[in-house]
Amino acid sequence: MIAEALAAQKEGWRFTPASMLTGPDFKPAGVPARIEPLAGRVLCPVGFHRAALVNGRWEDRHAVLKLPAGVSVEPFGKVSDLAELINSPAPVDLPLAKEASAARDGFVVRVARHVRADRPIHLVHISEASSVAESSQARVIVVLEPGASAEIVEETLSFGDAPSWKNVRAQIVLGEGSFLRHHRVVREGAQGRLTLALEVSLGSRARYESHALNFGGLFAREDLRVRIEGEGAECTLNGLALLGGSEFADHHTIVEHAAVGGTTRQLYKAVIDGKARFVFDGLVSVKPGAQKTDAQVYNKNLLLSEDARVNTNPEFKILADDVSCKHGGAVGQLSLEAMFYLRSRGIGAAEARRLLVYAFGSEMVDRVALEPLKLALADALHGRMPEENL
Repeated sequence: MIAEALAAQKEGWRFTPASMLTGPDFKPAGVPARIEPLAGRVLCPVGFHRAALVNGRWEDRHAVLKLPAGVSVEPFGKVSDLAELINSPAPVDLPLAKEASAARDGFVVRVARHVRADRPIHLVHISEASSVAESSQARVIVVLEPGASAEIVEETLSFGDAPSWKNVRAQIVLGEGSFLRHHRVVREGAQGRLTLALEVSLGSRARYESHALNFGGLFAREDLRVRIEGEGAECTLNGLALLGGSEFADHHTIVEHAAVGGTTRQLYKAVIDGKARFVFDGLVSVKPGAQKTDAQVYNKNLLLSEDARVNTNPEFKILADDVSCKHGGAVGQLSLEAMFYLRSRGIGAAEARRLLVYAFGSEMVDRVALEPLKLALADALHGRMPEENL
């Protein structure tokens, strides 16, 4: 059934190897025999508020939630007063979101009017080891009332040699004047697969800042839909993928400007080595009447091997006449001039290559304002630097 649904999405999935999802015979993930501690496995420090799903199920033993008044993090299965969001149909062109809509568990995060979450909220999605291919479904709902603000870090991990697949549908609603800084860190194992459908709506003067960081995994597909519904709302989308071996990552973004004076800033970067592949498809749609829209979409890619591949497609659909819209895509290799400069100063070829790759990727890590996370990401970036075979 999933194979047929994906086959029907010919345009949106033409560069995405759906066989990585339909090839293994995935069974619904069961409860692991042992719940492993998170210490030493997750990237974020214990000082954050934390909740975790293990194989798609809320795990009380991982919850560290001493939340202030007006902030709540609850299991999806125990929430009944958000029926409109919970029962809203998934976009018709996102069949995997429809599958995830039937999930029984997940996270629900709410921040009340004019309340600021005192610490970042860390949401962990874990696939634990199994001897057979397993999949799990999850829902994530985030609601910030007018004037509220929060920082969320979502981290996905998988352990074990068997294929695993996490399929997530997330919905974020930002009220007037609210602000959400949302970090998504993918650290899947060699057989880990992730599909995410993320729908975001912004009220007047709301701000949404997204950082999507991929540090490994066999397959990752993220579909991000942002709708700017209120005047003067701002959307910032940053992304970095570090891929090697046979890894694959795909980021499809659609930002819909449906109100006056909206702003979009979008920059995705990818470093691709070995036989890895990266896909970026970024559309900004400016609706009639959305005057004074200011939008930029850029994608920059660095290829480190002859077998690495990129498909990039930043684009606009503009139906208003008073706008400022810019876009661009670039695919290149390491600068020979920069390599020569470093080599002429006594730096070996391997180290020079690593320095240049790190400089390319560190721009996106530097955009992360959350200092403890930024330091952890910098270490992870060092750990993902390519080895030189010259």
